[in-house]
Amino acid sequence: MAQQKLTIRAGDTSCTVEVLTGLDEAALGRVAVEGEAEPLQVARLQPGAYQVTHGDRTRPVFVAGTRDACWVFMDGQVFQLEVAASTARRRPQAGAHEALSAPMPATVVKVLVAPGQAVKRGDTLIVLEARKMELPVRAPGDGVVAAIDCREGDLVQPGTPLLEFE
Repeated sequence: MAQQKLTIRAGDTSCTVEVLTGLDEAALGRVAVEGEAEPLQVARLQPGAYQVTHGDRTRPVFVAGTRDACWVFMDGQVFQLEVAASTARRRPQAGAHEALSAPMPATVVKVLVAPGQAVKRGDTLIVLEARKMELPVRAPGDGVVAAIDCREGDLVQPGTPLLEFE
């Protein structure tokens, strides 16, 4: 992966993150976060699961979502992030499906949509429960639900596809 700068927003807070070395195929990557003196060391454990080391502290981090918005589960908290790349983004090909995944170990509480259903950006598609919190999985944009890959009551792990979205 080429060097890439991203602007990360969580609520009213934003910062610039620079991916110094790739995480796709490499076992270990480096990420420079605005305001931090040294880069974070990031090891990809499996899809959606990372081990992040900053100084002498190492912690697991789970990430799920789309290129535009994702959820990060770290230190017992869930953060919803919006990512804006400073480089041009690829547009999905016509008919391409985008899978939405579980951001952390959770139970599927409600499936609120059906295949073929048209949805608008921000519509709640699925409700998960983890650590006594409900986590809505929302549509990343206007589109159509292509397939549902889970059922109410299913226990899902981070990165587990929940549904496919056109």
